[in-house]
Amino acid sequence: MMNLPEEPMQKRATVAELNYLANLDEIPVFAQSDRIGESIRVNDNRAPRDVPIINARLLPQTFSLDVEGFTLSGQITKVTDFNDDGQLVGIYTPEIEDLIARAAGGTSAVVFDHTRRSTDRAHREKYASRDPVPAPHSDYTDTSAFQRMRDKFGDAEAEDRLARRFSIVNAWRSMGGTIEQWPLTVCDARTIDESRLTQTRREAPVRPDPSFEYNRSSETRHAIFDPAHTWCWFPRMTADEVLLFKNFDTRTDGTARYALHSAFQDPDIPANPAPRETIETRAFVFYD
Repeated sequence: MMNLPEEPMQKRATVAELNYLANLDEIPVFAQSDRIGESIRVNDNRAPRDVPIINARLLPQTFSLDVEGFTLSGQITKVTDFNDDGQLVGIYTPEIEDLIARAAGGTSAVVFDHTRRSTDRAHREKYASRDPVPAPHSDYTDTSAFQRMRDKFGDAEAEDRLARRFSIVNAWRSMGGTIEQWPLTVCDARTIDESRLTQTRREAPVRPDPSFEYNRSSETRHAIFDPAHTWCWFPRMTADEVLLFKNFDTRTDGTARYALHSAFQDPDIPANPAPRETIETRAFVFYD
């Protein structure tokens, strides 16, 4: 009898290449392009590694932002066009703030950035969206997380908020149909060794950017290979699903501070896959 290939949703794991840093010898610098639609230029040295990525749909759905650092939530949005900035502000922001606060166990969430991404160059040129980032990383260091708080609230209000616990959570979802290419994988926070990460520098853009986050310089964390990493993904995410993952937390008591994440080339993509068009939202979460 012929052995038929497993359906992607039922496959326990896949093996895919992740673009780890080759070493921690120098601080990578990300230079943003001066032309809409072009990729960020990077001066770092990469050493791609094939790693197993577990199908998280087949695991018990008990994921927590404070334990693994990520979780999958269902949400039917009233947004009809994620490329419409007015709908992002008037409809999506309050929707996603509510979802993030509830999932994180916070008292409130405040969105400070929406970033669109697309594998379609025409979309990037029309909407100034960005391409996927195929490298294991976390979006903030302690320094850049505190600075982003000041950027959002101003120095006076930020100083009050910085005196208490806060976290930064990303909400990632499809802007349209099922995600068929370049999905996102997230790394269980319990398997991350901070000594195998390095800060990176992202330069300020040389042109205005519609993203609050990418309109500023920043520091992020990127990783070298670690065999202890446990990577997971939720294949074929639909427009009614949201991947939430933590990018920063002020707690240092064993609570998940961040889950590394990376786009990757899924070896099981269908023939002629639809372009990957996603939106990621960054929000502060407050706990009192």
